[in-house]
Amino acid sequence: MRIIRRFATLCGLGWWLGGMTFYTLVVIRAAHQVIGSHARVGFITQKATTGLNWIGAGALALMLWNGLASWRASGSWTRKGLAATWIVAAAALAWTFVLHAQLDAMLDFQARQVREGALFRGPHETYLIATTIEWFAGLAYLLAALAAWRREDEPRPTSG
Repeated sequence: MRIIRRFATLCGLGWWLGGMTFYTLVVIRAAHQVIGSHARVGFITQKATTGLNWIGAGALALMLWNGLASWRASGSWTRKGLAATWIVAAAALAWTFVLHAQLDAMLDFQARQVREGALFRGPHETYLIATTIEWFAGLAYLLAALAAWRREDEPRPTSG
């Protein structure tokens, strides 16, 4: 079961963090080059980020399973790392869900326009900060998970 848990955790983190990285570095730039309009690109990114947020929720569930399963074998610092990074990632993801709903409310999907353009910028920038925090917390969690797995794989002393 250990190998399945680790594989699932790596796949979840890879899909989530890799998706965010590819989206940020490639998709956004390409969309702006092809479409040219920030507002029109925003209606595409609204759909994409909804999906990324749900992928993040799935990844967090796998990370929680992994953290709980690795807990006993992990040292104090590793446990603190697993817990802290998971909490930060979960809080940042919850924050993005709230911000996403606020931003969605400012969009007129029929007309493909932002209703409250001047008010959109602040929450959108906050959303970008929250996703950056998620990304860094996810990478830090991966580092803590690798340390936990190393500790799990150490031979246990036998009594007697």
